[in-house]
Amino acid sequence: MALYEQVELLCQAIHAQAREEAEALLARARKEATNLVAAAGVRHAQVLERTKGEVQAQALLEARSRLDRAELKSKRTVAQTKDGLLDEIFSLGRERLQAFRQTPEYRDWLRRTLLATLAQLEGESFQVAAHPEESEYLTTEFLAQVSHESVRQLTLAPDPDLPPGGFMLVRADGKVRYDQTFQGILERQRETLRADLARQLWEE
Repeated sequence: MALYEQVELLCQAIHAQAREEAEALLARARKEATNLVAAAGVRHAQVLERTKGEVQAQALLEARSRLDRAELKSKRTVAQTKDGLLDEIFSLGRERLQAFRQTPEYRDWLRRTLLATLAQLEGESFQVAAHPEESEYLTTEFLAQVSHESVRQLTLAPDPDLPPGGFMLVRADGKVRYDQTFQGILERQRETLRADLARQLWEE
C-alpha cells in the first residue's frame, strides 16, 4: 500500500474517532442539559409553590390587618358617637340646671344644700363663694337665716371665676373647700351618670 494511502486511512480513522468523541460529548451535553432543565423545572415549581404560599400568607395577613383596622375604626366611631351623644345630654342637663335657677324651688335647694354641706364640715365660720349672679339668691337675709339654722357664721364672697349655679363653701382658714356648684356636682357624678346613661341607651 502506498504511503499516501496509509496517511489517508490514518486521517480517516482520526476523523472517525473525533466524530465519535464529538457525538458522545454532544449526547452527554444534551443529557446534562435535559437534566438541568428538569431540575430547573422542579426548582421553579418549588419556588412557585413557595411563592404562592408566601403570597397567600401575605394576603391573609393583610386581610386580617385590614379587618383589625376596620374593627378598630368601627369601635372608635361608635365610641365617638356615644361620647358625642352623652356630651349633648350633659349639655342639655346643664341648660336645664341653669333654667332651674329661675324657679322658686332654686332658693330652697340652696338652703337645703348649704345646711347639708355645713353639717358635714367642721368649723364655725365659712365663706359662701359664688358667681356674682348668685347674689340675687344668696342675699344677706337668706344667709342670716341659714346661719341661724346651722349655728355657723356665713358671709358671701362673689367670685366671677366660678360658674353660675350653686356655690363653693370655703372655711374661714381656707383649708376646707366644698364645691357645690352645678358644674362641680356634675363633674363629681360624671362617670356614674355616664355609665347610667350608657346602660339606658345601649343596655351596656
